[in-house]
Amino acid sequence: MDNRRTEIKVGIFVIVGIAILTIITLFVGEYKFKVSKGYTLYAEFKNIAGLDLNGPVRVAGIEVGDVAEMGLGTGGKMARIMMDIDPDVEIYKDAKVEIKSYGALGEKFVMIYPGNPNTGRLESGETITNVIPEVDFNDVMRNVQDISDDIKGMSSNLSDILGSDETKRDLKEIIANIKTSTDNLSSITAKLNSGRGTLGKLMNDDTIYNDVKESTKALKDVAEKMEKGEGTLGRLAQDDTLYIEAENAMREFRKASEGIQEQTPISVMATIFGLIF
Repeated sequence: MDNRRTEIKVGIFVIVGIAILTIITLFVGEYKFKVSKGYTLYAEFKNIAGLDLNGPVRVAGIEVGDVAEMGLGTGGKMARIMMDIDPDVEIYKDAKVEIKSYGALGEKFVMIYPGNPNTGRLESGETITNVIPEVDFNDVMRNVQDISDDIKGMSSNLSDILGSDETKRDLKEIIANIKTSTDNLSSITAKLNSGRGTLGKLMNDDTIYNDVKESTKALKDVAEKMEKGEGTLGRLAQDDTLYIEAENAMREFRKASEGIQEQTPISVMATIFGLIF
């Protein structure tokens, strides 16, 4: 009788322990009982390696569903997942979806960016078509390896080019010429800054600048006086009398020339003599 009671006690203890472990497991795993099933959405990816069935689906970091099914999509070239989304969460037609991970080697999950409400809500059974491609770590490593190989090839070629004695001599001459040119430029700059030489004096002496400034001012004053009609040049520029007199003189000279052509040589000589004296 005592053995039977002991067995019953042990059985009750085991059942209670299993129940406690089950409850702890459910809470630690953040498992939640679904009172009502949500709606389903689909998405297709090139690769879903590392994504687990019943893995979390998140919006803004908040879990709003899970991955209900996984399989091949249309044509067998894409991976198709079915997501069970909470009924209170609205996903819109321009939504975006991607597979992310908690770290470089962490658990993967599905991230949904809900989109704009103005585009309309996605209904159960529809597919999110805007898929953000996941960065493949293997592709990244292959690209890094290719870049490393290219750098090695360039280094080898550069070593072959620079390894010859002739190239070394040419490089030394180039470096020596650059140094000489730099020293000459420094010397010229020092002379200019100290005001030595013609160019240095021009750069450091304000005399020429002041002379040009004064000449410009004088020309400006002359131009203003001519514009106002002041002085001989101003009166000549503003007064039409000289022009009229010159025009009349030319007209008289033209008439005199025509008259000379009609006279005899003796008369011409007399006329010219009379004009002169």
